[in-house]
Amino acid sequence: MVTNSRDSDTVQDRGQLILIGAITLAFIVLGVVVVFNGVLFTETLSSSATSQTASDAATTDAEVQQGLGCLIEDANSNHNDTSNLGTAVNDSVEDFADLYRDSTANSKPAVTVVDPDSVSIEYDAASENVTAVNATITHTSNDVSYSKTLTIEPDDCPESD
Repeated sequence: MVTNSRDSDTVQDRGQLILIGAITLAFIVLGVVVVFNGVLFTETLSSSATSQTASDAATTDAEVQQGLGCLIEDANSNHNDTSNLGTAVNDSVEDFADLYRDSTANSKPAVTVVDPDSVSIEYDAASENVTAVNATITHTSNDVSYSKTLTIEPDDCPESD
């Protein structure tokens, strides 16, 4: 049997065309998978920020407690005139409240306010030191809003350990 060389070339051309089509289709499917994965990843990231607001509130409590604890410890150890220790601590708490509110407002989609009017200071008359500060903090974000009164002691400062 005699074959025509033209028919043989056509069959080979068709095979190459099918191979190129299969590779092209594979790249298209791969591209669709990558795009779909990126969309799912972006959706996950955009929805995860709201679910972490409650943990942000717990972090805020810890930051305020540690910050005010160190402030009390510093006031007790560095204040020479004990007659106006309460005023000095109260002024320091007000400064801390302003600075903390400003720093968190710039870095988080939430506002945390330490109410300086709610601050009450407990003294130990024998040692003439501040033993505790009661302060009310208000944490407000898009989905969580709460007020909480914290009792902060000098031992709450992580540097005091």
